Amino acid sequence: MTGKTETRVREIRCRTQQYRKRYEAWLFSCLTLCSLFLLAGIGVLFRSVQTPGIVSIAEGYGAVLLRDGAGAYVVIGIAAFVVGASVTVLCIRLKNRSKNRTDRTGQCED
Repeated sequence: MTGKTETRVREIRCRTQQYRKRYEAWLFSCLTLCSLFLLAGIGVLFRSVQTPGIVSIAEGYGAVLLRDGAGAYVVIGIAAFVVGASVTVLCIRLKNRSKNRTDRTGQCED
């Protein structure tokens, strides 16, 4: 390759890396926003499930989930597990992808 071609290829790689970083930052922001909405939703669900007072505690310590509010707890638990697992898998894939691209393209001057 000539000097001009190498310079152009290097510039293309640098711009591509910048666009990827920008996209990953945008994706991270969206995931953070979704997590906050889910947290708020879980808080609203917990508020509607809770029964205030000592009476609910005294009636049965271990059997609280076996009453009529068990459905909401099960749904919240499953949803939290699914969201946590999917976010973990997504983060691992993004990390591996960015690591592989950095290894292939080399470092860019910022």
